[in-house]
Amino acid sequence: MKEAMTRYQFFEDKILKDVTTRQPDLAEFDKKIEFLHSVKNDISGMKESHNIGWLKVNTQNLIDKLLATCQTWIDKYTRHLVTNTEVEIENIKEFIDKVSKGIKQLPENCVTQAEKD
Repeated sequence: MKEAMTRYQFFEDKILKDVTTRQPDLAEFDKKIEFLHSVKNDISGMKESHNIGWLKVNTQNLIDKLLATCQTWIDKYTRHLVTNTEVEIENIKEFIDKVSKGIKQLPENCVTQAEKD
């Protein structure tokens, strides 16, 4: 069994030699989501109307759109993290299934019990 794992590691090293994976930095996502929540809180605290000289400007529609935009980006960041996590879990499950099936199959050239174990 140890010999098979060593061979597996050898092939994995050869196949995945130049493969790199980039995982999203969860701390950066958290900072961005917290920032967007703080912006959202700041926007919701704004006055709905402003007097500019003799002109009164109603900013409620602008505030609503900005709040919706902040929420959209919060949802996008969160959805990306959830999707990425689900894909990683599915990949791990597939890998475990493939390895489990491979472990059950005995090599063709097995002669002794030690080689079978």
